[in-house]
Amino acid sequence: MRRWIVSLRTWGLGAMLSWCVAACGGAPLEEAPVAPEDMVSAEGVEALTEAAPEASLAWDPYADAVGPGTSAAVLFPNNALGAPDRRAATVLGLLNTALVLDLGQGEEGTGDLRVHYQGLTVALVTQVDFLKADGQVVGSGTLRLVEVGLGTHVAVVRYTGSLPYRFVRLRAVLLAIYQVDAVETSVRPFCGDGIIGGDEVCDDGNQLSGDGCDSVCEVESGYTCSGEPSACVDIDECALGTDTCAPDEVCVNTPGGFECEAPACSPPRIICAEACVDPRTDNNHCGGCGNVCGQGTACTEGVCLGTGNLQFTATWSRNGDADLYVKTPNNKLIFFGNRGPSEQTDFGALDVDDTAGDGPENIFWAQDRTPPSGTYEVCLRVGGFNPPPSPAQPVSYSIRVRRPGQQDLAFSGVATQPVIISNCMAGQPGHVASVVYP
Repeated sequence: MRRWIVSLRTWGLGAMLSWCVAACGGAPLEEAPVAPEDMVSAEGVEALTEAAPEASLAWDPYADAVGPGTSAAVLFPNNALGAPDRRAATVLGLLNTALVLDLGQGEEGTGDLRVHYQGLTVALVTQVDFLKADGQVVGSGTLRLVEVGLGTHVAVVRYTGSLPYRFVRLRAVLLAIYQVDAVETSVRPFCGDGIIGGDEVCDDGNQLSGDGCDSVCEVESGYTCSGEPSACVDIDECALGTDTCAPDEVCVNTPGGFECEAPACSPPRIICAEACVDPRTDNNHCGGCGNVCGQGTACTEGVCLGTGNLQFTATWSRNGDADLYVKTPNNKLIFFGNRGPSEQTDFGALDVDDTAGDGPENIFWAQDRTPPSGTYEVCLRVGGFNPPPSPAQPVSYSIRVRRPGQQDLAFSGVATQPVIISNCMAGQPGHVASVVYP
């Protein structure tokens, strides 16, 4: 029975190919008015996406050209250009077949993609990749083709990335054929472009928190922001007299807030430039007076750590040598023996390796690097401690994961024996967590 089904499917594909060569030939399909039953209802589109279509766009939302990487097995790819006109490119269900369409320079999309399709005989599920102008993949989404029969239908592919895309790559489905009449991009205000739009309260031109305008473009507590791009200024509660310190305490202004200190400025805080600061977290006095953390870094546990699109930071409870390991979705391992940034680390980097203290160790992707999408495996080697980890002398640890626009993740544990990493993966010694990005 199983062999019979496979043979039937193979025969069906051959028949569809023969039909397509005859029906989808080089001559364009004759223009014809769209019958009411062929039109896509508003309810049908709403069922595919929660977002309503944009009212009108000042630029052409349709593809302008066939992009590089389009397979020879795609028939009449130029038919997929421009607005829907009932002339369609045919994507054959062959291995590695893809149709790549160019939206045009200056007409990049930042929102969901609508695919106008026809010629379907069975519901299909495939994938669409979103690419920057240089060909780098910045996101992928699922394309569900569910409407069969005559007429042109619409499917919506969600785009959850943060970068504009210029090319879209539609994949083939084995043992199936579908036809693409047009693709239609959309725009949405996105955080980090320096322009306030949609639900944004501020936009300072980046997606970093801690500077007054956070990673989702909301004003952080203790700041005021104005202009485009937004300029954010810390509110000095101490100078304004809006602090809540007791009469015998000293108010110390901090970024986004204030602290109430005893007059002596007790440790671990220190006095720098007549101010009482915490060298563990102060970006201007990180680890000591005058040690300023540069752009793209932040003070954590008295060390300037790299920050950006994705960040993993580990600390532990007593002095010794622990090592942070992160395996990317492409199975590239980042650790002290492969620090990056390079192609061998998917351009992630280990910038701090603590061999004798209690951390931190830090692996991150800088603001100008895009981490691969998928599941990351996080592990911690606990080896170089004196005395070694034991039930009587355990080593507790914590790992924090930061992803722009999302809540931080925190993982913790206790090692009661030395842990050596042989393969950072779920179920193996030293494995701490699996984290999905974005």
